[in-house]
Amino acid sequence: MVGRDSNNMGGNGQVILRQSIDAAIESLGGPIHKTITWYLNSRGVLSNSKKIDINFFYSNLRDLLGPGADLIMEETWQQLQKRCGGKAGQQNPPAKCSPLERIQKMIEIGEA
Repeated sequence: MVGRDSNNMGGNGQVILRQSIDAAIESLGGPIHKTITWYLNSRGVLSNSKKIDINFFYSNLRDLLGPGADLIMEETWQQLQKRCGGKAGQQNPPAKCSPLERIQKMIEIGEA
């Protein structure tokens, strides 16, 4: 598991991850997007646009949305795959893993 300070993904990968997270949240629509973004910002989750701690993000998202957080994580995973031009997932765990686990693995091996 990737901890808060053990992120191997480079700066460009972090930008792609942030863009993917933003796109996933934006896909929910204006008011929901604003509420989630406000909540995460108020807890410092999105305060650094150049570094995202995916575990901290997921933990706070789950606190707010419960099991609905997994839907956003799945959308984030799909956005990552699109943004990485298909290379995401080539060495990642099988689809039976949770979206969080797939994203963690991607960060760990620096695929993005």
